[in-house]
Amino acid sequence: MSRPSRRGLDFAGLWFPASMVVLLLMAMPAAAFLALHLFGREAILNGWLKDRFGVTYHLATPWWTGAALLLVPALLILLYFLKLKRKPMQVPSTFLWRKSIEDLHGNSLFQLLRDNVFLLLQLLIVLLLIYSVLSLQVHGNTSGGKFYIVLIDNSASMNVVDAGKSRLEQAKEAALREIDAHAEGDSGMAISFHSRAAILQPYTGERGLLRAAVAKIEPTQRATRIDEALQLAASLANPLRSTEDAAVRPENEDPAQARTYVAVEGIAAEVHLFSDGRFADASAFAAGNLDFHYHRIGAVEDDVDNIGLVALNATRDEQDAGNLSVFARVLNFRKESSTVKVEVEWRVPGKADFQLLEREITLPGRKLRPAGERRQDADVMESDEPGEGEAVFALNGVDDSVNVVIHARLRDVGDRFPLDDEAWLVVGVVRRARVLIVTSGNEVLRDFFDLDATKKVANVSYIAPSELLKDDRYAGPARNGSYDLIVFDRCAPEKADDLPLANTLFIGDVPPPYKRSSLPPLKERQIRNPTSNHPLMRHLTGLDEIAFSEAFRFDLTAPDVPARTPRLLETDRDSAVLFVLARGAFQDVVLAFPLVDVQGRWTTTWNLKLSFPIFLRNVLYQLGNVADAAAEENTQPGEMKTLRPAAAVQTLDVVAPDGKRETRTRGIAGDFSYNNTERTGVYEALWEGGSRRFAVNLLDPAESNIRPRDAVNIGDQRLTTGQLRQQTYDTWKWIALAALLLLVLEWAAYHRRLLF
Repeated sequence: MSRPSRRGLDFAGLWFPASMVVLLLMAMPAAAFLALHLFGREAILNGWLKDRFGVTYHLATPWWTGAALLLVPALLILLYFLKLKRKPMQVPSTFLWRKSIEDLHGNSLFQLLRDNVFLLLQLLIVLLLIYSVLSLQVHGNTSGGKFYIVLIDNSASMNVVDAGKSRLEQAKEAALREIDAHAEGDSGMAISFHSRAAILQPYTGERGLLRAAVAKIEPTQRATRIDEALQLAASLANPLRSTEDAAVRPENEDPAQARTYVAVEGIAAEVHLFSDGRFADASAFAAGNLDFHYHRIGAVEDDVDNIGLVALNATRDEQDAGNLSVFARVLNFRKESSTVKVEVEWRVPGKADFQLLEREITLPGRKLRPAGERRQDADVMESDEPGEGEAVFALNGVDDSVNVVIHARLRDVGDRFPLDDEAWLVVGVVRRARVLIVTSGNEVLRDFFDLDATKKVANVSYIAPSELLKDDRYAGPARNGSYDLIVFDRCAPEKADDLPLANTLFIGDVPPPYKRSSLPPLKERQIRNPTSNHPLMRHLTGLDEIAFSEAFRFDLTAPDVPARTPRLLETDRDSAVLFVLARGAFQDVVLAFPLVDVQGRWTTTWNLKLSFPIFLRNVLYQLGNVADAAAEENTQPGEMKTLRPAAAVQTLDVVAPDGKRETRTRGIAGDFSYNNTERTGVYEALWEGGSRRFAVNLLDPAESNIRPRDAVNIGDQRLTTGQLRQQTYDTWKWIALAALLLLVLEWAAYHRRLLF
């Protein structure tokens, strides 16, 4: 018998290691896909794969399942290395030697794996399971599909837990079902909204990108506003004007006779709104090309389990500023009346001692009547009246010169929306205006700014007009924003660059670079518009009785004058004697007639009127940024907070309730803007030489009403909750599990055969 050639034997022994190498190469892309997914680079890779090969992927299961599948091949190979357990048997010695030699060969690494078809089949099955989990999609050329938008509400009320899941989680699951139900050629957009709205994913045909965008939506503590989300959805569907129309429109067209030359073509789209409906109806919105579908999130129950603190404020005693009255308003959304304890604790930050008060109030039950409950009431709107109560606390000895933090909370209510069970209030937050008066002498101004009542809310200093050129007296502090308000009495800086970083009041002069009109001055004129809704004119009466000896003219129609300049006092149609010129972030108020002449004699009867000190007070409070209320206005989560330190600093730090510290730089208006107010609680602003606290609270009755709405109004449409997409079950998951079980059974049967 001829022996086979050496070359033939080598070729026959190469097929198994070659197959192992091929399987290894096939597994490497899957490992790379999983690694990039874990590091958040899935979208970039999908874009590259689609452009080059027309393929995308997304992990259809939790990341750990893919990692576990990648470990299975190594475990299979490891199982083949395990030694077999033998039963004791009496055999001839020659047989024992032969079996020992077989065991020696069978348990060696290369002999055990050599030409093992079972191992190759098992590894191939596992590899196919790995790629099935990656959900590869092949993108071919398709005809244009539909456009759709998913609007997902992630406001505070979406944190309520229904049937074991938060409403936000339910909304995300429903949105994913909607995305999966659309055809391959459809393009979708994802938008989340609360008090603001954001486009998470622009129109795309890749469902993996949409799914990833929806999965990343996080819960918030913000109130619900839908208007901005609707405008974003309508931006492409209902464009205001087409580019073709603008191209053919005449240059000097009369606005009164304007018409459309080329019709606007938008993109028709379905809008799927996933929300509990706790937002104000958008009656003024025009849907246009948008087809809305409302998917109510949350279970509608007869009894809504929530009691909420919806208002918290304080007032000071006018006779004794140390006495404070705190008012807490509470709403009961349960059907039955409830007795609740309201607790108020207050302390000075940095001190360990605190004081505590408690009130018990009884709240009536909620009165709810659905819309059109009876046939004869078909046109009757829904009536919803929660039970209401108020707790009043009298706090004594509260110093108005330091920050005092008041913490109000509802005790042991045990409802489903704990976010509205507590609120904070910071009192003792008087902010004094920094005022500079540039005058050569004016007793009328001194009579007001030197009052004790004025000194409580303002630090006032005086300089002469000749000191405007001195860097230490005016120029330096003016450039650094050291003042909130500067009054120029019958004088003005030489050039526009010398204007301060502050609001101003010019009396008998104009700010540079403006000039007085060359026309003759106004004399013996009567005020024609004695009423104005401008904040500076609030509570002013008898203005038509004002007389003045002489006022200069100013052309408000000049090209360099800001458009729509507010005219606060006018003598006729073209002559304003009190107006406001905008200067970037600042305001320059101009009074065209002086209060006194060079000898100090009065030149106007306004000095005698009760409206004049009220006007100066409005100027001080509005332009000087005075804050002397018992407590600051409530800031809701997500709202911008404007901070005005009592010193001219360039930076300040804000410490959030969780201890996170951020640095802010002063804006052009001399103040600081802080927009990271995402969580309720007390924040602290720190700057060199001072600090100030402020509170962020929900305090929103609409958000505390956690009962989902069956219908919402968008434009002229009344949208009732539609049937959600039926749950789609991924059968491949069960197939993968069955395949793994078969692998285990196959391995056990194979080795059982070896044993017996």
